Amino acid sequence: MTKMAETQIIQEEQISTKDLIQKIANIFKLIGSEWKLLLIGIAAGTIISILLDIKNFKESQYYGEIQFNLESGSANQGGGMGGFAGIATAFGVGNMGAQSNDLFSGGNFNLVTSSKTLYERALMKEVTIYGKKTLFINYYKDSSDIRIKEWGGDMFHEPNKAAINFRFVPKDPEKFNKTENELVATIYEKLLKQTELKPLDKNGSIMILSATTNSEMLTKVWLETLLKTLEEFYIDVRTKKTKEIYDIQVERLNELQGKLNSTDRQLAITTFQNMNAVDPTAPMRQQQLNRNNTFISNQYYTQMATVENLRMLLIHQTPLFTLLQPVRLPLLRKDYTIGGSTKIGAFLGFFVCLIFIIARKTYQELVS
Repeated sequence: MTKMAETQIIQEEQISTKDLIQKIANIFKLIGSEWKLLLIGIAAGTIISILLDIKNFKESQYYGEIQFNLESGSANQGGGMGGFAGIATAFGVGNMGAQSNDLFSGGNFNLVTSSKTLYERALMKEVTIYGKKTLFINYYKDSSDIRIKEWGGDMFHEPNKAAINFRFVPKDPEKFNKTENELVATIYEKLLKQTELKPLDKNGSIMILSATTNSEMLTKVWLETLLKTLEEFYIDVRTKKTKEIYDIQVERLNELQGKLNSTDRQLAITTFQNMNAVDPTAPMRQQQLNRNNTFISNQYYTQMATVENLRMLLIHQTPLFTLLQPVRLPLLRKDYTIGGSTKIGAFLGFFVCLIFIIARKTYQELVS
């Protein structure tokens, strides 16, 4: 590269730097000449932020939380179950707590708690409000601000009266129709944003389930309903295999009881008839019935012990929910401070006005 070319590149860089500085200086001059318009933008942003604060102040939210500890019953199977561990292993339901793909282990627990399946169960639960029973989903529709914010409509949309007036009836979520699925989806998305589950500390097992809604009673009832649903769902999953085996064994026990009752009746009748019988084969038949009765009796009592052991195994596998801090009224009211966001509003007003001034100046230069 020649010295002349290098000199030319340096001159071009100097010219571009001078142009940049000149443009920046022109921007500051433009801002100085339009200071009145900038003040108007700052004032407008401040006023809008104050109006929004006033609106939020009128729509105060109520915060509530429940603290609980969850102790998995399967965690103590190795040392505390004794003879039941053999029963669990024999039926293929042992060592549940040691599974690496456990549904409720690690971060899975938060995912389960916020799952749509769990929320649908909670929404369709029957609750008692001031002595009257109703489905929670109907109570939420009537008490929350979803009627105004999500379904109230705006200048471009009519209010969704069909959603506001719709009433749910007790039904399995699997049998929801299209309209019910749409309404539940909207409620689920809103409740998911209003609900949070987090540990009390990093190393502890105490969990905090919290919620924030526009109603004290709604917040309280929702937390209690969701926690109860979580407990039932947790127990159902933990004990599902053992319950299925237990039902099979109970059915087998009932069959043996029926057979034992039948042989008892036959043996009693045969014994009574043989008192005056002259048939030489009568004692043989009585002896055969005695053997059958003894055999079925042994099977029946063995099966009864198996069923009893499975019943105790269910108790050991049932996780223990310990409520440490229930939710009680009155709840904490999360008020908004009027004027608390004026700095942000003023900055946004200034920024928007600045963009407008620069865009207007650029347009004028292009036209001229």
